[in-house]
Amino acid sequence: MNLESLILVVSGALLHALWNYFAKKASGGLTFVWLFGVVSITAAFPFGVISWLNNSHQLGLNAWIAIVASALVHVVYSLVLQRGYQVSDFSIVYPLARGTGPLFSIAGAMLFLAESPSIMGWLGIALVVSGIFMISGGTNLHRASGAALQGVIWGCLTGVFIGLYTLIDGWAVKTLAMAPVLYYVLGLGLRTLLLAPQALSQRPLLLRQWQENRRYILAVGILSPLAYTLVLFAMTKAKLSYVAPIREISMLIGVFFGARALREAFSRLRLIGMFLMLTGVVLLAVAK
Repeated sequence: MNLESLILVVSGALLHALWNYFAKKASGGLTFVWLFGVVSITAAFPFGVISWLNNSHQLGLNAWIAIVASALVHVVYSLVLQRGYQVSDFSIVYPLARGTGPLFSIAGAMLFLAESPSIMGWLGIALVVSGIFMISGGTNLHRASGAALQGVIWGCLTGVFIGLYTLIDGWAVKTLAMAPVLYYVLGLGLRTLLLAPQALSQRPLLLRQWQENRRYILAVGILSPLAYTLVLFAMTKAKLSYVAPIREISMLIGVFFGARALREAFSRLRLIGMFLMLTGVVLLAVAK
């Protein structure tokens, strides 16, 4: 991976952890997701228009399939992630969500594409599963609080959708060679429209959400598309198998935010689990 791609991925990982920290602070549910989506599409729209003028010829049937699929997966991903933040610690949900995404991508390939991991691949899977076990409480899992168990469930479920949209993104910007900005802005606009009916039906809650969490809505609305676009650009310049594991350093940053900024309890077992997951993701990336 060249230096430009590395800078793009690391910057995207930092911004990703930061916007998730703000999302946890708000823990606002569907109305929060829709409001920051409106901010995102407003900020990204001028860039989307420019990209449309230059790249609209790319919008064939497969491109629209990728855009619609990405939008649908992202809607569910956003709602599942917010639910996790509402019921459990950031330092449980965030690393589990980021760490299990590649694991579920591998599982999908095994189930639907009849692929079989190498020895290194199986080792990576074992490390990710071991990391999940430790972050979840290890041998004390049966005594874990309801919040911790819910964090494990919602974090891993979020990882399923991260794995799905990562595969769709790679197909769109590498195989279909779509312009990242055009692809992102159209998908963002579609998912904002999909959430609009339900969000607008809760106008009192929508107004209260804006009044209470305006600064978090604005921060997430700006940082989320910026982080995502940086990684999409990196995918056009480097292999997806290199980009995916490097962006997982966001786990380290996210856990730091949870432990320091949110004053969440953070055990040595959870720290070991996080490093096992990170190592496992890297092994999955380099496995043949």
